[in-house]
Amino acid sequence: MMALRVTSSSLQASVSKSSSSSSRPCIAPVSVKAPIAGCRASIKEDVAEAPSSRREVLGAAALVASALVSASPAQAFLGIGEEDKVQENYLKSTNEVLQRVRTVLDMDRKDPAKEETVKELRKDINNWVAAYRREGKVAGRPSFGVTYSILNALAGHFNSFGPTAPIPKKRLERIEKEMKDANLYLSRGR
Repeated sequence: MMALRVTSSSLQASVSKSSSSSSRPCIAPVSVKAPIAGCRASIKEDVAEAPSSRREVLGAAALVASALVSASPAQAFLGIGEEDKVQENYLKSTNEVLQRVRTVLDMDRKDPAKEETVKELRKDINNWVAAYRREGKVAGRPSFGVTYSILNALAGHFNSFGPTAPIPKKRLERIEKEMKDANLYLSRGR
């Protein structure tokens, strides 16, 4: 790389020649405020690269930090493999809720623990419905529809009549039939 500075009384110019830039020299008078485009490129090559700005350094640091924090193993790629976990959780929680329903249905009306058990069942019903009502992977299953019907009937009954009120015979028969159907569908994985 060669740099030549020519000085005259009314003209001051710099000439630069680089192996990577064009072979024509750049001459600019001192009185011109804006550098000529061809000279700008050759002048930038001569100047050592300035250190990175604070914004670039902080941006790179944030990128590295986020990569380290979120470096947990991926469970699913583009949703593949995620369905099995949802199905497994659905089957487990549905069986648990149905067992709790069976416990409440088998309890005597005068049992002192019935109020507390019904209270826990209502919490379980709300959690189950909140978890799976909008989950498209399970909402279309036959076991979901039947289980939802059971839980809705029980929640409505307990909300209207209280935890110790007896369940009417017709409603109880329907719930018993739907319990059998739900267990059958769950045993078949449907």
